[in-house]
Amino acid sequence: METLSYHDLSLVIKFGVQFGLWGMSVMFLGTEKHFEKYLKDIGTLDIPGGFAMTETHHGSNVKGLETTATYNHKDRSFTINTPVPFARKEYIGNTALHGEMVTVFAKLIIDDKDYGVNAFIVPIRDRDKNVLPGVRIEDCGHKMGLNGVDNGVIYFDNVVIPYDNMLDRFAQVNEKGEFETSIPSDNRRFFTMLGTLVGGRIGIPRSALAAAKTGLTIAVKYGDNRRQFGPNGGMEVPVLNYRIHQQRLMPYLANSFAIHFGLQYLTKRFMNRTEDDMQEIEALAAGMKSYSTWNTRDALQECREACGGKGYLSENRIDDLKNDTEIYTTFEGDNTVLMQLVAKNRLGEFRKQFSEMNIATIFSYVLDQAKTAVTEKNPFATRNTDDSHLKDPEFHLHAFQYREKELVSSAARRFKRLVDDGLDTFDAANIMHPHMLQIAFAYLDRVFLEQFQLQLKSADESLKEVLTRLYNLFAINKLQENKAWYLEQGYMEGVKTKAIRKLFSQLCWEIRRDAVPIVESFNIPENCLAPIVTTDSEQV
Repeated sequence: METLSYHDLSLVIKFGVQFGLWGMSVMFLGTEKHFEKYLKDIGTLDIPGGFAMTETHHGSNVKGLETTATYNHKDRSFTINTPVPFARKEYIGNTALHGEMVTVFAKLIIDDKDYGVNAFIVPIRDRDKNVLPGVRIEDCGHKMGLNGVDNGVIYFDNVVIPYDNMLDRFAQVNEKGEFETSIPSDNRRFFTMLGTLVGGRIGIPRSALAAAKTGLTIAVKYGDNRRQFGPNGGMEVPVLNYRIHQQRLMPYLANSFAIHFGLQYLTKRFMNRTEDDMQEIEALAAGMKSYSTWNTRDALQECREACGGKGYLSENRIDDLKNDTEIYTTFEGDNTVLMQLVAKNRLGEFRKQFSEMNIATIFSYVLDQAKTAVTEKNPFATRNTDDSHLKDPEFHLHAFQYREKELVSSAARRFKRLVDDGLDTFDAANIMHPHMLQIAFAYLDRVFLEQFQLQLKSADESLKEVLTRLYNLFAINKLQENKAWYLEQGYMEGVKTKAIRKLFSQLCWEIRRDAVPIVESFNIPENCLAPIVTTDSEQV
């Protein structure tokens, strides 16, 4: 997905829907009978398909969807139905033109009893692309971007499918017409099924990162060539030599490396996953998807502006990159909702940690917190502006860990206080949402920092100097972005945050010298870039 993203983002999404959603849902939710019947043809594109989860009125609230799959005892079939207009499946990729089958998420109904969300394979077209009886499909219409993707709206009017079309890895209907499952807990079964989204939530941030790398390559190379202003009587200088121009682009260059290393780590964990790992992997995937796609949105805006009028021309690609990745912050889960999932996971880990503690480990935890206060919040530490200290990986790690731990523990205390004061848990969680976002960002910042540090330790000596600068810029930029919080906590004083600001500027200046070879290291094919960096045409 990352490689294809250098070429065409609509192609990437079509690819992702076919193999990452449609194929993966059959693979992870189905059983041997489904593998034998469908997987080869899905893999060869003989059965183009889609993934019909989202409904118009429910969006991210999958548990609240209204499409029904009613079990028919007489012939052991299921009837798929859209009971009200806004229960239609909306924004379903590969369906307005090409899809022949879709995985439909619907509430299983047996004898008028609701057995929760389950998944079913539902044909929507025949091999000649004729829409099947009982199925109505509409095109979603022209979009901001990704118009090479045929997003559609699907209505089902009592469409009957055979018994074997239920994807029954985690739940079945037996010969007596009774519901059976190996996972008795409705919640656990539901979230296990949603694990099919994890692969997509790894692919999308990698695709977003490729778009950011492309935009940065265009903007950095153009900035290196484009000259404007200069000393009296002297030559005009490249715009990339201006400090403010560097400070617009270099942080995103550092972010690209941090996110790249973080996504490599996530991919490896996903490929070697165990059941015990899945909750954290799902949280990491949700968080990194949000983090990467938000980063791409902001990076491409800076790249567009940094290229001036040339960046506004379609031929220079940034408009397509911006428009096509705009939806990345929404699909595969709305970013803000996904970040709540991340924070919930961290709070769950925090609670689990305390529930497993005995008196000795609780004492050790309190002692550790006290040590942090003594060592990190003493006057010398809060005011230390020494360059070697500000570039010390141990200082960075302690600062990132401190922010994460404080945000998690303060959130736990605050939530308990709200509930103890009589507030409903839903209302308490609603009040906590901004706090939860901060937990998620702090956790992800720390993970990206740790992965960058690990890469530095194993990097080739010839690369360490430039990678260390990029690493320092990532760390210092994150501290600068959160300096208000650190000041409020007494973790830093103004003299230290001022020194961080100065170091940020200096690092941007140092990285500028290597900026062109750095973006060339992305190895993006020249025909995937833009005329302003691949031709000698006159620049304005």
